[in-house]
Amino acid sequence: MSTRAVVSLAPGCAAGAREAVRRHLTWWRLEDLGDDATLIVSELLSNAVRHGRPPWRVRMWLKGGESGRRGVRLEVHDAGAGVDIERIRARWRHPSGSLLGGGRGLFIVDTLACAWGNERSGHGHTVWAELESARPTPQPGPDGV
Repeated sequence: MSTRAVVSLAPGCAAGAREAVRRHLTWWRLEDLGDDATLIVSELLSNAVRHGRPPWRVRMWLKGGESGRRGVRLEVHDAGAGVDIERIRARWRHPSGSLLGGGRGLFIVDTLACAWGNERSGHGHTVWAELESARPTPQPGPDGV
């Protein structure tokens, strides 16, 4: 069982990314994260296509949570310069702030994810989000499986 999944995408391939996310969640026995994870990947990928530059890449990592629960880290990378996440968050907190000018997708990510953020590198920009399963970590059976 792999603990990492990488999908390289062409524009408009959000459906393929969602399918890959669901497939890996099933392999990892984290189906309860399926709806939130696919919505988050869709939002992050939409932003990457709209505001970033190709190539676009989706990565997914299996994580052990601090609470003993397992979860995933979802990453969407593009070759663009990225966005100022703190500026977006500040706009949400400001009394005159509004979601009418954009930022609704990241607001959804902020609502669903345990944590999220962005990282810049010399090769572009990655926005990531982490989800944790509400189900306890599966215990191996008597035969070790």
